Amino acid sequence: MIDILMSTYHGQEFLRPQVDSILSQDHRDIRLIVRDDGSTDATNTILNEYAERDDRITVITDDLGNLGAFASFMRLVEVSDAPYFMFADQDDVWLPEKISKMLAKMTELTDRHGSDNAIVVFSDLSIADEDLNLVDRSLWHYQQFDPNISGDWKHLLAQNVVLGCAMIANAGAREISLPYRLPDMPHDQWVAVNTAKYGQIAFISEPTILYRQHEQNHSGANSFRLKYALSRLPNFVRTIGEYRQAVKVFGGVTTMELILNKVRLNMRRFRKRDDF
Repeated sequence: MIDILMSTYHGQEFLRPQVDSILSQDHRDIRLIVRDDGSTDATNTILNEYAERDDRITVITDDLGNLGAFASFMRLVEVSDAPYFMFADQDDVWLPEKISKMLAKMTELTDRHGSDNAIVVFSDLSIADEDLNLVDRSLWHYQQFDPNISGDWKHLLAQNVVLGCAMIANAGAREISLPYRLPDMPHDQWVAVNTAKYGQIAFISEPTILYRQHEQNHSGANSFRLKYALSRLPNFVRTIGEYRQAVKVFGGVTTMELILNKVRLNMRRFRKRDDF
């Protein structure tokens, strides 16, 4: 059994194709657990409609109100009790063999390291526009990411290359990721860094998802160019503050080390060629 964890918010426009792509996966032993984070559009109506038709869907309700995307996803991690879990955004489209391919890699790592070890597997993504026209086959190419840095938790703290919508984690990763102690850190980065530090993390190089880009994206993909890098500079003061908080929680690293890692990794992105 795999829990697919989806947090929704005003997702009516693209929600149906995403849910359809999850329910039609070639791996059928899933449970789609959805938490809506306070939508006032037709999102809840759509979710309840699907839940009535397919008993693999559970829509949870609570009195926590609007938590924001990161905390809402981590609330779903708390609810999950399956051997494996995956995050799902409300607006992408999963390729038909996404789950089975990622589960195969997870099984390989479990056989090697044991089921008690925390394990995360992630994949590349294909970037699509609002109408699902292909923008770039590889997010790693588009953003000049190097997935190999995922083996070093300090590098992942400085630059996250593990996107939640393209990852699978086991119960061990869930255990070490709770409680959620850095609410300003994206949920996927939190799980990935903890797993890289205390367990095993690996990737498959092929895309498993159409990562839809549109005006309402909570977060998205931007082609890594000088203009984009310069546009991020005003956020650097906030980033330093986040690094300081991360150092308190994770230990074993300094704020200056994270800053230098960030600079080095971004310089490496400028030098990268079409490796993928």
